[in-house]
Amino acid sequence: MNKSKNLFIFYLIGLLIISLLTTMASAQYPNETFFALFPGLSPFYIYVLVWFVLWLLVAVWVYKDANKRDKSGILWSIIVILFGFIGLIIWLLVRGEVPISGRKCSNCGRPLTMDVKVCPYCGNNMENKF
Repeated sequence: MNKSKNLFIFYLIGLLIISLLTTMASAQYPNETFFALFPGLSPFYIYVLVWFVLWLLVAVWVYKDANKRDKSGILWSIIVILFGFIGLIIWLLVRGEVPISGRKCSNCGRPLTMDVKVCPYCGNNMENKF
């Protein structure tokens, strides 16, 4: 499931890049493209908008991935937004493995070790709960 989800994300990113390149290539012929319908809309603004949306999607993915790995999702998504590809590469290098535990908090659902009596995330009392 996880591999197919990652493959789908890479497929969408590739599709965005290909559509961006074809839009930029067709900008030489504005009478034959949709720019004829919107004369004030230049290819540069479309380019900036596509990259902005792409980086927002990447930042959301990093946020969710960091939270899944018990790291600060907000901090890592800000790093990726500020530093771009370099921040994304750093995240991919330091993200580590998803923690595997046989026990989860009944309140917040985060994975816990077997010796924890109080959930460190939400403060839920975990005694006698398995």
